[in-house]
Amino acid sequence: MRRSSERLTPRLAASKNAEAMNLVARGRFREALRVLNDAIYSAPDFPHTYANRALVFERLGMLPQAEADRNRARQLAETGGYAEEEVFATSGLLSRPAPPTRISRREVRREARPQSRPRLRGIPEVIVVAVALAGMAATGFGLFMAANAIGGADINLNVFDFETFQSSEPEATPGPTAPPTPEPTPPPATPPPEALAGNPFSFSNLQSAWQGKGITVTPSNLNTGFAGFKAIPFDVRLTRGADSAALSVIIYPSRDGPKGDWNLSAGSRPSPQSGRTLPAHETIWWNTNVIIIVRSAGAVGNDAREAFFALGG
Repeated sequence: MRRSSERLTPRLAASKNAEAMNLVARGRFREALRVLNDAIYSAPDFPHTYANRALVFERLGMLPQAEADRNRARQLAETGGYAEEEVFATSGLLSRPAPPTRISRREVRREARPQSRPRLRGIPEVIVVAVALAGMAATGFGLFMAANAIGGADINLNVFDFETFQSSEPEATPGPTAPPTPEPTPPPATPPPEALAGNPFSFSNLQSAWQGKGITVTPSNLNTGFAGFKAIPFDVRLTRGADSAALSVIIYPSRDGPKGDWNLSAGSRPSPQSGRTLPAHETIWWNTNVIIIVRSAGAVGNDAREAFFALGG
């Protein structure tokens, strides 16, 4: 049964990747990011998901996160026996512009060449032109003689008005105007409900404990400095007066949830398992099913830590 489950997990991840790429094609990057996070949760070692999420981060203007996911996709492709061209095929098709149509020089000269006048069979073109000029000269001389005979009228014979033979160049046709680039969709302002829920502790438990210390708690958008985790990290701002602290919170649905992402031992600071990426931070707190990454902490951080560890399991 275990082998069957392992085969189904990448299949579910591939299905979610296809769903996410369909959303990207319609410009719905925020929904695509959420679907790809779910795909990573179901199959954290599937390199295609990281390659596609790198594309979504790039469309959102989050270039460091996009580069981190691309590197992770290459690592997983190498260890999992995938070809790198296959892993980046979907994202490459969406981000690569269509190649321009190539036109040979012979076709360009053929289009630019004016249609030649029909030639008289058997008579060189030089002779035809000479005969035509001689006829025009004779006509002009006859008109001049006729004018003198009538009364010496001053006739300006401009028989060879070459300006009438100058061909005007065709006006250049402007090329098609490129459509405007759509503005990237920003990440959600608040974390989704599934990121706030957990057992035995949810975000409401943390919020109540911190508010009991007179701390104002403000959750914000999903943190994109993480990669490879099964739960969804989000940022929290703690303030009290002029003091503040910046945290990233990961809440797992059960007590055993953190074991899938972290190396845990009582009395020691948690450390992420191989394949997980963290943003810059000062320390890490752990209580049952909740991991808190402290990115910056002032005096308010000390009270927040005490309240967090005082939560009953």
